[in-house]
Amino acid sequence: MNDITPQQAREQLAHAEAATTHRDGDRRVHAVATAGFGLLIGGYLAISRVTEDTSWETVVIAFYVLLLLALTRWQTHGARTWPRHAKRTNWLGLTATMVLFFAAIIGFNIREAGQELDGLAATENPGLLVLAGLGVAAPMLVAAAVINRGDPR
Repeated sequence: MNDITPQQAREQLAHAEAATTHRDGDRRVHAVATAGFGLLIGGYLAISRVTEDTSWETVVIAFYVLLLLALTRWQTHGARTWPRHAKRTNWLGLTATMVLFFAAIIGFNIREAGQELDGLAATENPGLLVLAGLGVAAPMLVAAAVINRGDPR
């Protein structure tokens, strides 16, 4: 029979509680990182359109890459495990975000070409840029919320 002493039972319970706390922390790290990646991608969409063909373009790209690398490093070192279905949810959110990102780029380029054909200066509406950035980030923000909530199973 597998009888255990009360001390062994307490140790096993403490170990199980610590593992649950650790998994909750990992889930939060992945959720925050997923939301951060979405906001970075959406923010880059908006900011890159404003700084396009300016002296700030290279600086913005370099800063964007540094932020991506810092967030990746934090996520990698901040979590030891991937919670159940977090990887799949993250990839689905990233895929949808990138589809929207490229659709927005195409839309802005078509809009810019139309303005130039009409003899107008190609300008972007700041409100539209913010809205597009948030729209692009939305799938990753939803994925982050799903990851943070965790798998009910």
